[in-house]
Amino acid sequence: MILKQLKLTNFRNYSNLSLDFDQRSTILLGNNAVGKSNLLEAIYFLSTSKSSRTALELELIKKGETFATVEGQIEDDSHFSLQLQINMQLLGEYRKKVSVNRLSRRVVDYLGNFPAVMFSPVDINMVIGAPSLRRWHLDLSLAQVDAHYKKALTLYEQYLVNRNRVLKRIREGLSRADELTFWTGELIKQGEIISSARAAFLESLNSFQALGNFRFAYQQSLITQERLREYSTREIAVASTLIGPHRDDFTVEMGERNLAHFGSRGEQRMATLAFKLATLEYMSLTLGKRPILLLDDVFSELDASHRAAVVEIVSRQQTIMATVELENIPQEFLDSARILKIEDGVIKGL
Repeated sequence: MILKQLKLTNFRNYSNLSLDFDQRSTILLGNNAVGKSNLLEAIYFLSTSKSSRTALELELIKKGETFATVEGQIEDDSHFSLQLQINMQLLGEYRKKVSVNRLSRRVVDYLGNFPAVMFSPVDINMVIGAPSLRRWHLDLSLAQVDAHYKKALTLYEQYLVNRNRVLKRIREGLSRADELTFWTGELIKQGEIISSARAAFLESLNSFQALGNFRFAYQQSLITQERLREYSTREIAVASTLIGPHRDDFTVEMGERNLAHFGSRGEQRMATLAFKLATLEYMSLTLGKRPILLLDDVFSELDASHRAAVVEIVSRQQTIMATVELENIPQEFLDSARILKIEDGVIKGL
């Protein structure tokens, strides 16, 4: 997949931007806080309809404005073209609309049109942060390439809300325990699909290691009728489903060490990058085409051998990279890349 053109209106620090790309990799060069990461975020947002940096999407709208637009033209190897657009409005309340070839789509159906993998320094929180962050990375990766997973995840979340609502009514004496039967059965059905996909995904990542001896170990919160019966009293007391994929986690390990607790910052950062590059290979194998790769400050803490390994991978597909300096980037990558210098939201070619 190739991003041919990106257009931004009122996105972060960009009032109006139209930027063309080609099949070459692109390096975004500039000081901190000039808009490099904002461009990567915009491309990832175009891909997933999710921000890689904030949970409050209204923050993506330029300060003082009431709307923002992200548009992109995508082309695959057969030159089939897609026009993607995301509109955000802040008129009283925040609203987001997405379209493909100018036809409106539900946000849940939008994901998967333009697969992307992104690495940025904040992603180290995947290793050291809360389980919800690790599930977020799992879900966005899998939902881009597996329509059955995406559907199962959507249904699971709906059934979970309804089951918790019934649990609350049981606690309040307004419902009977047998009213859980339907929601429990559907939750288990969709949960099995989700858990199976997550287990296969993490196992595949373990076989794609290119940067070190890292292991991603699935910590499944198994959901069955038997286990739910064991938890029934506690679930009614807290009006919440206590087991299932929404409680899943995975650990990031190196040898016998859990890097969240016994890893250096360098090891945690390297493991995060290994996860993202392995995800890229998994998605490529599943789709039969390579997603776009977005990298923010990736070479600054790598030694020469790891830089060489990363260059070998990033050269396989369209890669857009942000950096403060060129000195840490291997020459063979510089020779094949287009370099754009960014100064306060203004882009200049070198």
